[in-house]
Amino acid sequence: MANGNYDAIVIGTGFGATIAATRLALKGKKTLMMERGTWWVTPETLGKPPVPAKKPLPQYAAENNEPVQYWPRPDHKEGLIDLLAAFRSDLNKEGLYQYSIFKQIHILTASGVGGGSLIYSNVTLRPEDEVLQGLGLNLGDAEYQAAVAWMEDYRGKLNKVVTKIPLPGRDVANLGQDDYLLLDRSRALRDAAAKVSGDLGIQIPWKPLDLAIIEYTEDANRKSSADGAKTHTNCERQGRCIFGCLPAARYTLNKTIYNRLLLDPNSGVTLLPLIKVLYITKTQNGYNVRYEDRRDGGKHKSIEAPMVFLGAGTLGSTEILLRSRDDHDFPLNERLGSQFSTNGDFAGFAVNTANSVFSARGPINTSHIHAKLDGLHVAIEDCAIPAMTAPIASAALQVLDNAAQADSFIGKLKLAFQFKLLPDLGNLFPTIPNTKDPNAFKTEAEMVQNTFFFNSMGQDDASGKIFLDHDQIQVDWDADRPIADHPVFQKIESLQKAIAEAMGGRYVSSPLWKGLANRKLICVHPLGGCPIGQDNSKGVVDEFGRVFDGSKPPGSTDTLPGLYVVDGAAIPGALVANPSLTISAQAIKTVTKALP
Repeated sequence: MANGNYDAIVIGTGFGATIAATRLALKGKKTLMMERGTWWVTPETLGKPPVPAKKPLPQYAAENNEPVQYWPRPDHKEGLIDLLAAFRSDLNKEGLYQYSIFKQIHILTASGVGGGSLIYSNVTLRPEDEVLQGLGLNLGDAEYQAAVAWMEDYRGKLNKVVTKIPLPGRDVANLGQDDYLLLDRSRALRDAAAKVSGDLGIQIPWKPLDLAIIEYTEDANRKSSADGAKTHTNCERQGRCIFGCLPAARYTLNKTIYNRLLLDPNSGVTLLPLIKVLYITKTQNGYNVRYEDRRDGGKHKSIEAPMVFLGAGTLGSTEILLRSRDDHDFPLNERLGSQFSTNGDFAGFAVNTANSVFSARGPINTSHIHAKLDGLHVAIEDCAIPAMTAPIASAALQVLDNAAQADSFIGKLKLAFQFKLLPDLGNLFPTIPNTKDPNAFKTEAEMVQNTFFFNSMGQDDASGKIFLDHDQIQVDWDADRPIADHPVFQKIESLQKAIAEAMGGRYVSSPLWKGLANRKLICVHPLGGCPIGQDNSKGVVDEFGRVFDGSKPPGSTDTLPGLYVVDGAAIPGALVANPSLTISAQAIKTVTKALP
């Protein structure tokens, strides 16, 4: 319960928030973590031998009146209902997936203990130095090495997962005569990138990604298993990381928080789930945090501490500070809400590839390529299509592919709705297979056997704006420069098309880009809103995440004592890489300064 005097309040449970909590614990600070979501675990670890050395999470949660929810399953098309039930809405405020629809962009975020780590693809990737320098982020080897060290200490060893089975001790990027052991889509991206490199006359290197996944189980000191025991598990290539890893092979932060903080009676850390923070006000001794307690009928309550670390995510932290400034006169400057970036997120597909890619197998992302096109950095990762979504993804892509080849708009509609959509949607429901016809009934893996999913990022101009409209958060861009007009998306699409052709397939755009909507983006790596800047006229926080005092004249570097932003909201632009490692490096830099 939230009683007693706290030295610090940490809002959120994602990467920055968890790093802040672990460092506060090491300093002996009494800390309260506040999370708007609840616990999510896998049922496969319950009662699984060996006997848990610590109290199982569901038991702990029940004793503390904290609800637990389980990852969507079964892991095939019949699991779609389970998946849909995990999305947040006005009727389901305990859902995990928050899908926010704005004018020019759709954004996917998470609400659960562990924050974005629950639905991210486990990628631990350092951006290119040139990209970091262009953003003015003063992060170097020391900061990134500290971030990797924290991850391996509090989570587990990073692994490269690009093969069909674990190959301990092998260089999985260079398998030689054992190249056949590569996952098909990892090999497809590697070979296509090599061909396109030659065609374009530029270097497009392919590399396996470092993933926060258990790949081999000889690490006897692993500390982050789901039930507190050293359960012997590894990545089973289920292709569903973002929907929950059933064998619990991912290093999600709920495990870190539970095993390393909450089960340690000396950590001084308390966690309150189902808490929606509304706003912050300044007090004589620090800050008052006003919140809605959803475990107590939504009652509004407040608690005070001398230090507050905002780690509620790009949208969450910015929303809290906007409401604090606009409705409660909190001293924040006009830069708040600025420099929102999509991280250049952009999706696309190659259909009917010449060779099988089996997109339903392997972790969500396994490998990546990076290129610089006309001065703009672009990255592409292979991406899984989880089995439970394969039928609907296959049907939708066939519709879009055929419609794109039609000559007229009317022709597209006829082709899509009369000849393709209805027959293919039949794959969503059980049927009696005709064993004489190999196409009469397919497994989910076969439905996307020749479909490659591009997960891409690039350098947008971070010109988005987060604001409140009738107390509801909104994200938009200036009308005279829609985000879709930024040239980086044309660069990404051109590279995706070239790679699709190199795979012997046809390119199909994301449904929201060309299909169901007209040039809308889907973003899974939102950044900015509380950007780092040199002073209060150029940013909301300084390079150490300290919030500028908005009551001071423009150009002031004075900060509000004890108030910090430790998440993606502080990143002032696109990283062209999955942001978790950079957020972690920046958070460690912030808490090291705050807690010398």
